[in-house]
This record gives sequence, structure tokens and C-alpha cells, in this order.
Amino acid sequence: MEAGWKLRRRFERKTSLILGVFFLGLGLVTLRVIDLQITKRSDIARKIEERFERVVTARVPLYRGSIEDANGRDLALSVPTITVYVHPDTRYLRNRDRFVRGLASITGVPEKEIEGRLESGSGGPVKILSGVSRDLKKEIRELILETGNSSFVGIQEDYTRVYPNGTLASNLLGFVGVDGVGLEGMEFALNDYLGGGYTEALIYMNGGIGQIYLHPLKGMMGEESDVKLTLDIGVQHLIERIRDEIVRRWKPKRVSILVMDLRNGYILGLATYPYFDPNRFYRYRADQRRNFAVTDVFEPGSIMKPFFVGWALEKGYVRRNMTIDTGKGRIKVYDRYVRDPRRLGRIKLRDVLVYSSNVGTIKVASYLKKKDVDKLLEAFHMKRRFGIFPGEANPLIPDFDYPANILYASIGQGLAMNTLNIAVAFGGLLTGYIVQPHIVKEIVSPSGSVVYRAERKVLRDRILSEETILWLRRTLTQVVERGTGKRARSKYFTIAGKTGTSQKFDPDKGKYSRDKVVTYFAGVFPATDPRFVGVIVVDEPKGRRLYGGEVSAPYFRKIVESVSFYYGLKPDKIKKR
Repeated sequence: MEAGWKLRRRFERKTSLILGVFFLGLGLVTLRVIDLQITKRSDIARKIEERFERVVTARVPLYRGSIEDANGRDLALSVPTITVYVHPDTRYLRNRDRFVRGLASITGVPEKEIEGRLESGSGGPVKILSGVSRDLKKEIRELILETGNSSFVGIQEDYTRVYPNGTLASNLLGFVGVDGVGLEGMEFALNDYLGGGYTEALIYMNGGIGQIYLHPLKGMMGEESDVKLTLDIGVQHLIERIRDEIVRRWKPKRVSILVMDLRNGYILGLATYPYFDPNRFYRYRADQRRNFAVTDVFEPGSIMKPFFVGWALEKGYVRRNMTIDTGKGRIKVYDRYVRDPRRLGRIKLRDVLVYSSNVGTIKVASYLKKKDVDKLLEAFHMKRRFGIFPGEANPLIPDFDYPANILYASIGQGLAMNTLNIAVAFGGLLTGYIVQPHIVKEIVSPSGSVVYRAERKVLRDRILSEETILWLRRTLTQVVERGTGKRARSKYFTIAGKTGTSQKFDPDKGKYSRDKVVTYFAGVFPATDPRFVGVIVVDEPKGRRLYGGEVSAPYFRKIVESVSFYYGLKPDKIKKR
């Protein structure tokens, strides 16, 4: 039944595009005109042209393909609507006041607005209403007849882009402009497949007799395809609700949350704050419409520590059972001191990560050379963007010819990347492979054939040995169970994750700000058999104790539990009584 309904819906979308008829009289030649619309400028067309005073062109909207989530639920679609036109010389309009009042009553558009459009004038037909529901077509046509305006007012069928879920995934989807073309987000990225835009049609006009469309100057069916994203509306709803909780509690400047399936690289949910309503995109500033999860980069802070410690372990520079002396909790890195939040003294290697020691990480990172760090970042795809979103930013990498940059990078300073890069890399850290992320799942042509389908692609494999991966999983699980990320601890699922707090660099003062920070939590779940990776980024939260373990970690637990139960995963953790 569902397949049949979709076929009917697709058929209705296309057939309703067959040359919207613009009736302004000349009822006896209507059928002939429709015939002419699908031909080139024939001899008959030229004969008709000779009977009219002038010819103008008008833009006719083309159908644009739909965007759906992974399960076929609509995210963006072209809804059949109507546009109401009036003869260029509006003096011909009869019973004007009654006509305007009637239109306002039927459509809800204020009379003043309709009058203003009538007064604007035009060299061609005057558009007084657009995007009107086709359900109102019969009432409007009856009004035209009742007021005696059948020769001076016409109705044209067209399409309006609609986002049925409002603000849901808005910064990812983007929007379509008044010209029918995608301007931002996936609407922009997929323009070549979705089609849309406008074609031109000739309008033959004759004084008080009226006007008609003769034929389009190019095909009206277009080459529109329908697109399925990897996004799951269910997951998207869950993470947007959690995003809103973060905004209410911490009043940040920005938030991004990303959840990806590690099995195939499908991005299941991507939420940002601020966000907007693409149905009314013109009411929002450009910065509110940007998908900052991919367009902006931030220093990742302590999220980088397990990468450097794990790499040093893999290379044999350090051993799993060794201890690190963090002394009094501070270390001088060339011209400045780096401190730990508290003194830890001599600790095991795993506790460098469990308690997020800056001093311990820097001591481990001092074993790494430039070639080691270059290979590390290359292995985890931290040097370049993936290019699956428009406006995606490349990571910013310092010059590792300077040894100080290696040490600062180990604690997440001096390099920067976007949320997507962090998510993919962190998933790779705990699985041993880097999977190509996908946001487009499938593209279906107008004929119904699949022209693109996302396939699992491993970009890097066997990055780390199984021993190192298992050590990192156990260690990062302890980060959540007893370390800096314990507020992310779940009663039901094991989580291997890492907190991060990054002070934002103030270019005016030439130093890191004490007040403006970015907090992180990145993790995979269930940790015993990683299926998902998630990242929460909170930019400039307000309040006290602005650390990743306080601001971001508690909400990661909610993501883990809600997403896991949504997909029916069985808890892998025995609840202690």
C-alpha cells in the first residue's frame, strides 16, 4: 500500500505540472493552446501570434524533487499551489473592491497587501497572490466569474517548496530561494539532482480580450530526482530535544550534536543551535542559517589526548603498565606553563586519560616526532575535510617543525577542526578504521531508477593494533565510569568517551580567554561493541564550572540511552543493585 501511495503521489506531482493553464478568456481555443504548448513554434502558433497585440514572457515554476529521511519520510517537498495574475492594465479589472475583499476572505491575505500589488503595475501580468493552496482554486475561480473578471484574471498552477517539519534539521537542509533554486545546505548541494527553478512561457495578450499562455520555451518536466538522506527523523527529534535542554540550561552561543552509525558512516542526526525555519528563511540572519557543525572549526581541547597517548603506545614509546610523574601539576612548555586542574602526582598511563592530565599528556607527547604526528593526523583523517556538505571547513593544522606545537596539539591547542572531523576520527580511534561519512543515502531519477546509492567505504583500516584499541576502549570507559566524564555514565550502556574543554583564543589580546570556552564530549556506544559515535560541542556556555565533564557529558548519557533504545539495542551493562 505504501509503495502504491508513493507511486500515486509521484504521478500526481508530475502530471500536475503539465503546463499550468492561464485562463483569461478565449475558452474556445483552450484545447488547441494546450496542444501548442508541447510543440515548438509551429505555423499555427505564428498565425495565432499575428492576432495579438504583443507577446511577453513569464517565468513558470518547475517541479523540484523531494528530500526524504532514510525511511522515506518527507523533509522537503514541492507542494502544488496556485498563483493569481491580473492583466497588466489593472484598469480593466471589474468590481475591484468586491474582488479584492473576496480574495482576502478566501486566502487570509490582507486587502491592503493585495491592493498594493495591484497598484505596483507591470509590463506583464501582475502577480497578486502566490503559494496559495490548490484547495482554494475552486473558490477563487468562482469569485473571478462572479465579479465578471474571467477575461482579466487568471490562475496558474505552480509549486511551493515546503518543509513539513519546520525547524527540524533546518541548518542541514538549507532552503530554496525565490528563484526555485537551493541556496544553502543540502538544497544547494543537490541542485543538479533536485531540479526546480523556472522555465519561460510565451504569453499572448490582446487589450481588453485577455491573455493566454501559448507554450514554454523549454521543457517543463525538468530532470528532477528525489533524494533520500541518511538522516533518521526519529534520531533527529531526540538530539534536537537534548540540544534545546542544553540551550535552556547553559545559554550558549552555539551548539552542535552529531550522531553517526559506525557500521556504514551514515549520519543519523545532526543538530545545531541557532537554527531557523526554512519555510520563512528570509526572516533569519545568515549566521542563524549556517550549519556551523561543518562550516566552523574549534580547538578540540582534551579530545585530542587519547589520540596522542594511543599513538605513542602503538609506536612503543610508552607501555601500558608504566607510570607518569605529573609532579606538582604543572609543566613548562617553552615560554609558558601548562597546568592540571589538580595535583595528581605519579599516576598510571591510563589515568592520564581518566583524569585528563595536561602534564601527563605532554610528557607522553614529548616522545613523538614531527613524522609521528603527521602520520597520526593523516591516519585519522584530521588533515582535510570530507566534502560531503557545502561550506565544509578544512582543519587548521600548525607547523610541527616547531616541537612546541606538537606538545600543545596533544592537549588540543593550536589545531582546529569541525564536529564532523572529530566524530569520524573518534570513531576510528576505538574501532581501528576510518569510515567514509555519508549524508546522502540514495538518489532516484524521474524514471524511478537509482542513480546513486551510498556504499560503505573504509578510508583507513588497521590504524591501530587490536591490543591498543582494546586498551583505549577500557581506558575511555573508565573516563566515564570514574573519571572526568562520570556525569555521562549510563545505567544501561557502556560508553567509551572523552571530555574536552578548550579556551577560545582572543586575537585582540593575543592570548586565550578565561571566560570564553568550548566544551566537548565525544564517545562511542555501546563500548563493548561500538555501533555509534556521537559528539556534543557547546560554544561559549554561561555559568559556573564550564568544563566538558559538567556542560556536555550529562547530555551525552541522554543521547546514548535515547538512541540505543530507539534502535532496540539491548543494554550491555548489568545494573548494580
